[in-house]
Formats: sequence, C-alpha cells, structure tokens
Amino acid sequence: MVKGVGIDIIRISRVEKVYSTHGERFLKRVFSDEEIRYILRSEAKFLERVASTFSAKEAVFKTIGMKRPIIFREIEIIRKPFPSVRIYGHTKDEALRKGIHQIFVSISHDGDLCITIAIAVG
Repeated sequence: MVKGVGIDIIRISRVEKVYSTHGERFLKRVFSDEEIRYILRSEAKFLERVASTFSAKEAVFKTIGMKRPIIFREIEIIRKPFPSVRIYGHTKDEALRKGIHQIFVSISHDGDLCITIAIAVG
C-alpha cells in the first residue's frame, strides 16, 4: 500500500553555486561517506551527482511527510544496482511510525534540471 509520494526538482546550477560557496563542508554535512564516494567517482558528472542525490533526499523527506527540519545524513541514497533508500535515526523512527517499510526513488536529469520522485510503501 502506498503511504506517501514526494517529488523534488532542482537546478544543477543552484547546486554549483552552493558548492562553490561551501565546498567540502557542504558535502560532509549533507551526504554519507558512501554517497560522497559515488559523487566523486566522475569529475565530469560531479555536479549532476550532487544535485541528483540531494534531490532524492528531499523527495524522500517529503514522502515521509515529516514536520521537523530535515537531517540529510539520516537519508542515504544507494546507487547499486539501482537507486534505493536507507534511512536512519529519527527519520527511520517516523517512517516506521507511519507504517512505511520501503521507499522507492526514480531520478532523471535534463539539461540544468534534476527531478526525483519517491514513493513510500508499507
């Protein structure tokens, strides 16, 4: 049964602006070590990977329907063999309280845009 749907769209140029201002500190604040390894694997797609992972986290947060500030590192986007989600801490507690047992994500890019949809099921 579907428990929630979340969608997020972001301009990759906006992420570039944030990264140019905050650099490595931004990556470490928002992404897990595994996500950072994925992001750094391709210099050519670096900003696209930062934007898509960030967008996926936002969509997951929306699908859970949380009312408190997002803790980005409590949401982890796994890329192998396909995009999937792991959640931790208070975010996981809230999802379980709402009967959410799995969250699916789909990510797409086009030009300067990245869009993600997340669907929570229970």
